[in-house]
Amino acid sequence: MAVKRVKKGATKTPGAGDLPTPSAPGVELDLLDDIVGYRLRRAQVVVYQDYLRTVGSQDIRPSQFAALTIIASNPGLSQTALATTMGIDRSGAVILIDALEDKGLAMRVPSPVDRRTHAIMLTAQGQATLVRLKELVTEHDRRVTAMLSEDERVQLNTLLLRLYQES
Repeated sequence: MAVKRVKKGATKTPGAGDLPTPSAPGVELDLLDDIVGYRLRRAQVVVYQDYLRTVGSQDIRPSQFAALTIIASNPGLSQTALATTMGIDRSGAVILIDALEDKGLAMRVPSPVDRRTHAIMLTAQGQATLVRLKELVTEHDRRVTAMLSEDERVQLNTLLLRLYQES
């Protein structure tokens, strides 16, 4: 796809709503303007910065919020199932659960179905923290998607899901 130049420091990609891509004055983006990964990363930075402004006082990273939400919805989940669901290595899940345990938000208990594994549960503090986090993250999500219509928001979520489901 050819990139139409708008002015120095901004480019337009046909079909992208003819919106200029922000960049420093005089900086051309060349191929980056058409790379999905580059646009995803730029969007992720914006989303992450707003997440930190919204949730930062709670000292919970996005991956920890995701883990808390998944564990709350699936009490007794194994570390392996959590890792698979989150798309991370089992060793990453161990580190994540260790951090949640250190904060008093989750605990490992013997699995009722397999004595070789642990089941992960939220503590009472973890459940209470998650209630507040869900409010904050919902507010954050509404803010970062405010420029999208409901249909566009659904479409974006659907397209992003396709990217990581089919990989």
